[in-house]
Amino acid sequence: MSLTSIRLLISRQFKEQMRVYLIAMALLIGLLAFMFLLIHNWRDSFSGAVENGVFLIGLFLSGGLFTNSMFREFSNNSEGIWLLNIPATSMEKVVSAVLLSTVIFLAVYLSIFFLVDTLYLNLTGQANAKGFFDMFTNGFHEFILLYLIFNGLILLGRVSFVKHSFLKSMVVIIAGFVVLNTLNNFSLEYMIPDLSVTSSMPLSSFQFRQSGENIHVQLPAATQAMVSPFLWTLTPLFLWGITWLKIKEKEI
Repeated sequence: MSLTSIRLLISRQFKEQMRVYLIAMALLIGLLAFMFLLIHNWRDSFSGAVENGVFLIGLFLSGGLFTNSMFREFSNNSEGIWLLNIPATSMEKVVSAVLLSTVIFLAVYLSIFFLVDTLYLNLTGQANAKGFFDMFTNGFHEFILLYLIFNGLILLGRVSFVKHSFLKSMVVIIAGFVVLNTLNNFSLEYMIPDLSVTSSMPLSSFQFRQSGENIHVQLPAATQAMVSPFLWTLTPLFLWGITWLKIKEKEI
């Protein structure tokens, strides 16, 4: 694997898509500003960490669409053949796509979000009262790690589905989450028959109802410290690896 080839692949992407990327950045700024405007105008109707919600909607919506633009050539046979014939290995193509849609995208997204959030707080006079957005409170930063898994799923869908790859990938992701969550609830209730599970997150926590109260149960800190590195590291690596194998399959 050559770092020079990866750099050239990323440079090619920017040269070919710079105009699209600038328009997309302007649209992202407009989307975030619009959501903050809605929150401000109907602030009495919203409660809790509304900035977190805006952050997540912007992250997964824009990140999903941007990631889906990687390997867009595979939606057309002639362009797909051209992409496969670029003098770079399939590994270099995947690594460049991952760097673009994770490291570079996150750097741009975080910069834009904090810019819009800062302007919103200052213009509404809330900067001193609320303070600026802190993504490291209550483990919120783990959503960034979840984005890496989401990125792997979207990239895999991009090279797996020829047409309407983003919509099909989202259907598979949502259906997979529902099935996994249902099986997780079923297994918990099977192990503890009297348990009435109201919500759960596999390998993390669950909530059950007892005597009219919702009780939240989490994995012990030591266990979570052992599980988290595998979940957040190996899962996206596994998905990116399958994406690499799918591209190698197309080269045969």
